[in-house]
Amino acid sequence: MRFVCILFAVLFLVRPALAACRLNAVFPYSMEHRKIEQVQGLGTVPLYLDLVCTDDPEEQTAALSVTVPEGFELLPKEGWRIAPDRRRGRCIWHMAAGYGRAFDLLYVRALEGTAAGNKEIQVHLSLTGTGPAGTSRTVPFRYLPDGGKEESGETSAAGGASSLAERRTAAPGTGTRKGDRFHWYIQSVTLPVDNQGNRDDRSPEGVLYVRDTLWENFRNRMTGERNNGYGVIFSHPAAYFLLDMRNPQQDVRLLRVRARLFDKDGRPVPGLVTAGRSDHESGEGWAGETGTGEGTAALISLDGRKMQAFILPLYVDPLQALEGEYRLRLTVEGNGQQKGMEIPVILDKEHSLGLLSVGVSFACLLLAILYLRDMMDCIRTIGARGAITAALFAAVSFGGVTVPATLLGDVVHALLGPFSTFFTGLLSGVMQYLLLLALLMLYRKPGVTALLFLLKFFLNGIFFGRFTPLGILSTAVYIAVLETVLRCSGFYRTERMDRGHMLAVVILLGMGDALIGFINLEQMMFFYRLYYADWYIILYMLVNGVLYSSIGGWLGYRTGEKLQQIAGE
Repeated sequence: MRFVCILFAVLFLVRPALAACRLNAVFPYSMEHRKIEQVQGLGTVPLYLDLVCTDDPEEQTAALSVTVPEGFELLPKEGWRIAPDRRRGRCIWHMAAGYGRAFDLLYVRALEGTAAGNKEIQVHLSLTGTGPAGTSRTVPFRYLPDGGKEESGETSAAGGASSLAERRTAAPGTGTRKGDRFHWYIQSVTLPVDNQGNRDDRSPEGVLYVRDTLWENFRNRMTGERNNGYGVIFSHPAAYFLLDMRNPQQDVRLLRVRARLFDKDGRPVPGLVTAGRSDHESGEGWAGETGTGEGTAALISLDGRKMQAFILPLYVDPLQALEGEYRLRLTVEGNGQQKGMEIPVILDKEHSLGLLSVGVSFACLLLAILYLRDMMDCIRTIGARGAITAALFAAVSFGGVTVPATLLGDVVHALLGPFSTFFTGLLSGVMQYLLLLALLMLYRKPGVTALLFLLKFFLNGIFFGRFTPLGILSTAVYIAVLETVLRCSGFYRTERMDRGHMLAVVILLGMGDALIGFINLEQMMFFYRLYYADWYIILYMLVNGVLYSSIGGWLGYRTGEKLQQIAGE
């Protein structure tokens, strides 16, 4: 027992002796941890100070003093007392007991006329407490008055490439004059870009698309995906913008960027937020700090190059953002300096045409359900022989159109790319409407078209498992549009069709198929987040819709006439 007491007493006396404080000072310091050998020109470069105190039973007070060599000055910094000559600075840090750490950046700037050569910064640490009394550090560096040539080709801290900035021209009125107190400024802003800094051709310039959470969850339900919580939505930016910064004095510093929306009268409006901190719907990701902000904030670091490009995200709150025209104000600030730029932006809802197409599809579904009564009457009228004939045509359509398009679609797409649909359209357009019109010439009654497409849908679902909500909507669109076109064109009412009337009918069917193709493409763009250019959609409607379907319909009419003769014999 006496030995244990002696041991505890020794440890209690030795512990203060083991307490240690480690001071680390780096100059010039790169926030990208890039090795910088020397200081050049009149740029502002940070001095990094890091103090770690361990194994001390009591709180300590650390007093740091920094002295820069002649020809340099310390910039004002919150928490530091800078001497009138700006060569000396002092601050107080309170270190916690047991383990304490504090660090800071103190910016140093060279003055005009400073001679080149080897320099030193003196850092002194004084401690009050049970630890060591203090320590001093000497930080050597080399200074060159000439800033040298521009650097290029490296990646910036925010993910941008300086080569992107170098390819862009300076915006009018954004230059700096000799004597301007700003060593850095905004050269240009490009919005929107992708996450690599490239201009997004799918979106017009200056347009931000707002995600609609209601339709987002509806789309996920229709495609079988998991619904997104608000925390997940706020973790994905609505767009990216490219911020080109000019740094002629080759400063190395940390800057804060903030983007805010203002209306035409100059009043701030909500809509932009900062990235979510949580994936939980009720956490800080959207209902806490993030959801109450009125801007997107980010940090960027200038690393001493004269031109840098930063790719920064913009987060939009779909619950607060309203469509309209606004002014996006970008503010870059640091160490009491601030630069800003305003650009016009438009907040718009994405896929509004896709929503309209989905609404039309549901209307077609209701109309197709009404046409099913005519289909039942048609089956009773044409009898077993007619029903078997319709089933045979549906089987041929499935085997001659659906199966080859499904099995060979990927191969053709690999060879022809986006133009593969014009090859497979020979089947879905010419072959499909040839069979449809040939069957209609045999049994010219309302409901035959609905019967053919319904049988084909069931065959497709049985063999390929295509019983999906989108498959049902697509089939309903075919039935509703084609049945309506045939009824409105007088195809069912006329006893004997002449060639002029039939030519008008097949052209109307081709235009109806073009409408069907447009609705289906918009649905796919809405549900699967695909993208089709406007010229591609128009070309698809003209070729696959009007041209192929009209040709197929006319061939089906001629084939049906031959089949009528065979059936009559």
